[in-house]
Amino acid sequence: MVLLKNILVLLIVSTVLLLGACNQQTDNDSYAIIVVVDNKEYNGSETVIDDSIKIEEMIGEEEMKTPAEVMPENNQSNFFEVGTKIYSVKGTDQFIIVKDKNNVEHFLERAPGDK
Repeated sequence: MVLLKNILVLLIVSTVLLLGACNQQTDNDSYAIIVVVDNKEYNGSETVIDDSIKIEEMIGEEEMKTPAEVMPENNQSNFFEVGTKIYSVKGTDQFIIVKDKNNVEHFLERAPGDK
């Protein structure tokens, strides 16, 4: 009976430790990518840039990188570095393209409810 109680206690403690370890956060892995430009919020998008999506013109540049957990203000991002260029997308204001310091293009979508 004592052995059964010890095994039960060990299982409970192991489960609690395992769940606690699974719940830990690392930098930027649980936060949305946010860019604010022209006082409009844009978030990372799963949409892949293809030939139908064309960069139109530069509309801004990141002036400040905020901590991941802080909501950026105009011309700020919680992900991209200072100096990152922001471009409009031809034919729509629902999306922007951000070119990072390595010149990689990131497609972002206007946040729901942000008019």
